[in-house]
Amino acid sequence: MKRGLLLAIILIIVFCSGCVSNIGEINKLSGDINQHIKKGDEYYNGAAEDVNNYRLDSAREKCESASSEYNAARLLTSEAMAYAEDSGDEVLIEYLKLVLAEIDAKLNATSELKNAIQLLSMDEVTSANNSLDLANKFMYEAKDYERQRDELVNKNPQKFNI
Repeated sequence: MKRGLLLAIILIIVFCSGCVSNIGEINKLSGDINQHIKKGDEYYNGAAEDVNNYRLDSAREKCESASSEYNAARLLTSEAMAYAEDSGDEVLIEYLKLVLAEIDAKLNATSELKNAIQLLSMDEVTSANNSLDLANKFMYEAKDYERQRDELVNKNPQKFNI
């Protein structure tokens, strides 16, 4: 009887330490994820400003940098998602799904901005404006995902150390 109880306690400890370890890994990744998103946003906004001022080469370079930052954030978020799924924490899983959706929307916006730059360089202004409209649409979607993330955090402050 004591042996069975001891085995059960050991299994519970191992299981709980695995959950804590997964959460710790997610916490480590979250700072890097946020930094990559922030840098991507800075590059994207700089590219948009350059497009408005018709500095297309600079805008193109900033779009490439934004894509690189968003892709890095996406890779790290996918890694964090694996840890969240292993932990079985539904709130963290939902949060990371929203982060991935936000990043995907920002990647789509960046792709449309790159497309607009290419079209502007060929004097295809009408088509470029359509791509710019799509880029704006994707960024509004990204902002909506960010808003949903913030709501989830506010509903679950104990999960997010706020």
